[in-house]
Amino acid sequence: MGACLDEKATFLTRLQALNDDPEIRGLLLLNTPGVLGDEKYCQFISNAIAARSGGSEPEVHEAAYSDCPVQLERLTNTLSQITEEVLKFSKLLMVAFEGDVAPPFFGAALAADYRFGTDEMVFQPSHLKLGIPPGGGLGFFLPRFVSHAKARDLLFSTEPTAASELKHLGLLDDHFPCNNFREECTRIAGELVEMPLLSIMGVKAIIQPHQKDLNAFLNYEDKAMAGVMARRKFHKG
Repeated sequence: MGACLDEKATFLTRLQALNDDPEIRGLLLLNTPGVLGDEKYCQFISNAIAARSGGSEPEVHEAAYSDCPVQLERLTNTLSQITEEVLKFSKLLMVAFEGDVAPPFFGAALAADYRFGTDEMVFQPSHLKLGIPPGGGLGFFLPRFVSHAKARDLLFSTEPTAASELKHLGLLDDHFPCNNFREECTRIAGELVEMPLLSIMGVKAIIQPHQKDLNAFLNYEDKAMAGVMARRKFHKG
């Protein structure tokens, strides 16, 4: 979805419709295992970076986006838009991760109200492998959940962070075995949305970060990414 404009538009339109529906109290988002993971993300970004220089990496040349130089910008813009819309969602929004998760997708999920993962779920330091900022507003939300020093340690660590540690830090609300993961997340979501809708919306209105602060950060994040890409091109030259 990150680089597909039609899919992005469909997702954002659906999210807005659910937010406007007075019968909806909450939304649970689940991913297909592997879709948000390190391998696919690194493939995509490596190809997108190579395309900006005029050619894709040979080992991932089969990717449909391999020769399009604007894929990186599309992904960055899409993730920024999704992160902002998740933060603006006035009902309960819960995210459930199956498999490993790359930085920008985890960053966008920190804008949600609740996060769950499988026991095997890990946060992958993909940005360090790629030599780019972590993206998805991760640098905005992470220090708000943990201390600045812990956010620094997480983002500079080359080792994946396990679900148990993410729960300990308050970045995951819980983690469950794979065999009943979706059922458990659905059960918890069902209990959470029993709260009165006005109470849900009222609490969210006073505890969420200010939307303008996030927007300013995401603009800065875009500039940081552009600066990294410019320096990469300069050093290659």
